[in-house]
Amino acid sequence: MAIAKAYNLKQAYQMISSGKHNEVELAFDVDADAFFMLSTNYGLNGVKISNHDHHFVLRLEQEKSSASG
Repeated sequence: MAIAKAYNLKQAYQMISSGKHNEVELAFDVDADAFFMLSTNYGLNGVKISNHDHHFVLRLEQEKSSASG
């Protein structure tokens, strides 16, 4: 699956919250405050933040399916 690109912070929040994208590239300059907010809001929820081609990429961990029964 291709990495979705967010061109501003609002778009990034929408993409992450929608659950439609496993990876969202922050294709804009992220200042320290925005990075801290993203890492605080999503870091505890299983989102990994990495650096890729001069932009940050947010990767949502796949929910592990559990066999019940």
